[in-house]
Amino acid sequence: MVKMRSALAAAVAFLSASVAAVSFSGFASDLESIKFAINIPQEENSNALYFSMSAPIETSWFAVGMGGSTMKDSLMFMAYLDKSGKNMTLSPRLSYGQVEPSFTPDVGITILNGTEVTKDTMTVSVKCFGCRKWKGGAIDPTSTNAKFIWANGGVGAIKSNSKNAAIKRHGSYGRFQMDLTKAVGPGGAAPLNTTKTEGSLQISEVADRNFMSGAHACIMVFTFVGLMPIAVLLLRVANSPRLHGVVQAVSASLALVGLALGLKVGMMYNRTRKFNTAHQIIGLLVIIMMVGQFVLGFLHHRMFVKTKAPTKLAPIHIWLGRVVILAGTVNAFIGFPLALNARFDLFLLGIVLFMVILSGPLIFWRWRRNIQKAEKEAEIGKPRGGGYQSEPWRGEVGRGDVDLGNYPPPPQPMQPPPMYR
Repeated sequence: MVKMRSALAAAVAFLSASVAAVSFSGFASDLESIKFAINIPQEENSNALYFSMSAPIETSWFAVGMGGSTMKDSLMFMAYLDKSGKNMTLSPRLSYGQVEPSFTPDVGITILNGTEVTKDTMTVSVKCFGCRKWKGGAIDPTSTNAKFIWANGGVGAIKSNSKNAAIKRHGSYGRFQMDLTKAVGPGGAAPLNTTKTEGSLQISEVADRNFMSGAHACIMVFTFVGLMPIAVLLLRVANSPRLHGVVQAVSASLALVGLALGLKVGMMYNRTRKFNTAHQIIGLLVIIMMVGQFVLGFLHHRMFVKTKAPTKLAPIHIWLGRVVILAGTVNAFIGFPLALNARFDLFLLGIVLFMVILSGPLIFWRWRRNIQKAEKEAEIGKPRGGGYQSEPWRGEVGRGDVDLGNYPPPPQPMQPPPMYR
């Protein structure tokens, strides 16, 4: 028993000495959004680094970027849960601006012991190869104020084994600096610390305030699920061509604004940068049809005002509008999964059902009213037979079924008395 205790004590002492022998520089953000530690092996000609990083478990992804204080030309290491949700996937990526970083196969990685997923945190410990220098940047072991950036995804989980996994825009991000001279020493896994080491400094930590993606979605849903059906109701139910035209103009203007936002957002992500997704292709076609439909409606109205007669443009305008509303709504359902927000399809479905429930009775009421109006007009124009006729000169005197024999023909319609002339 004594020998066993001695052996255990020796092992603990050896491990403690090994950990203590590893030089590292560490950083922890003020809000503990991310923790990071790095070790730079002092072996000559080594192009390897050891680093560890961790973030809260509710974060969908987290990353640290080396080489500068901006995303441009940074080498970023992005981590997220693997498919099982019990381990981590690490993806080395290069960033060339304020866009989603792209996976680079030029950097090799080895996952080390210490990588784990707990109920509170995700931690990854790594040795990377070919990561001291990369296209557009490098890390300088002699720098006492080396610049780094970091970012956290929003709440959620990616759960993917792919190093090319699509991500959503970061929910928070920041910058910090480190004294890398303190990280140079014998190579080994960099231990994470709960506080910053000497020479480490947080420069910033802010919440992301970019809402272009959300604005694009809200504008397009409001336009195709809200305004355009309202424009139809204003014409068919309220019988107001003027308000119909105004709402159509507002709809077309908002759709163009939404298109501009969509183009801008599309440039930010790898999955949409080439503009070859179904959502983007259908969206462009819908906008083209919408503009054409608005122009046809404008021309039809001008011609109708002059001639007071239906035009050949009217049915095209009507059917094109129906196609635009349907295609625009379907495209909204396609867009949310593309933005990795498929759960919002349920909210969209609720809005669509609300509009159907709201507009259905109104359209039916107007349809019944039109039928009743047509029947009334037909009844007024029909000649009346038998009974008292207060203005007999307004219609013909009808023949009965009595055989008149040789009776003279019926008299001609009477002339109205002078007071009616």
